[in-house]
Amino acid sequence: MPRLLLSVVTFVLALVLGDGAAAPLVAQARAALGGDRALAKVQGLSATGTVQRLIGDRTVDGQLTFDLQLPDKILRTETISPMGNDMAVVTGQGINGDTLLRVQRIVNAPPGAVIRTPPPPAPGSDAEQQALRNARAEFVRMTIALFVAAPPSFPVEFTSAGQAESPDGKADVLDVKGANGFAARLFLDAASHRPLMLTYRGVSPRMVVQTQRGGGAPPASDPHAAPALPPGDIVDITIFLDDYRAVDGVQIPHHITRSVEGKPTEELTFKTVKVNPAFKPDTFSGQ
Repeated sequence: MPRLLLSVVTFVLALVLGDGAAAPLVAQARAALGGDRALAKVQGLSATGTVQRLIGDRTVDGQLTFDLQLPDKILRTETISPMGNDMAVVTGQGINGDTLLRVQRIVNAPPGAVIRTPPPPAPGSDAEQQALRNARAEFVRMTIALFVAAPPSFPVEFTSAGQAESPDGKADVLDVKGANGFAARLFLDAASHRPLMLTYRGVSPRMVVQTQRGGGAPPASDPHAAPALPPGDIVDITIFLDDYRAVDGVQIPHHITRSVEGKPTEELTFKTVKVNPAFKPDTFSGQ
């Protein structure tokens, strides 16, 4: 995966601009994305393309669908083949209002193949509420990265954090804060004013593919059974956005790379993007 092997861009931050500096930066960024009038018309977005991800020391390829509908729906669905054969793992993650969406199924699994991920939280548990908060925070981060605005249901505050420099150029930096400890840092290209990257602290996703002995997944009492993975650690995560293209008068990034602790871990390439698509009734059902 050539792009994932690229070095992560490192910015040196020069603090700090005064109060009131955030508003013109936000206005410039939204103008560069198409302007307030065009962005206000965006109530939904659907993108399809490819995903490449590092799992352990291997790179796996897959297909991706990303659906977002304001004010409170998002679903990211992936189909990957982690073992390099006909077996495919279909996963979906997102929210529909106050409902956590989690989908996972295996297609064409060979005998003994099991997929280990953190177990889903029990309904009504504190863990489920935390997972819902994490999913909602991801929804807000994506709307900020795409539109430099949060949904009305989750107001945030933008403050200037100065200007950062790297060998590739300069970026204006905005700190973003909201309820429940939400925090992110948005970097705007100083030349184009479009979002360049977004950084935050979040849970590192984990997946391990193993082949067990026998004709299928062993029972829980089997000493060779693969134990469930514990939840990921809290780490520094960076989302890079580039390859902007106009879609219905709005500039949308068609290439997104995510790094964890400075190491690129996934690459999303959108082949088609639709603004305000006609979603099917069951799009955000989690089925």
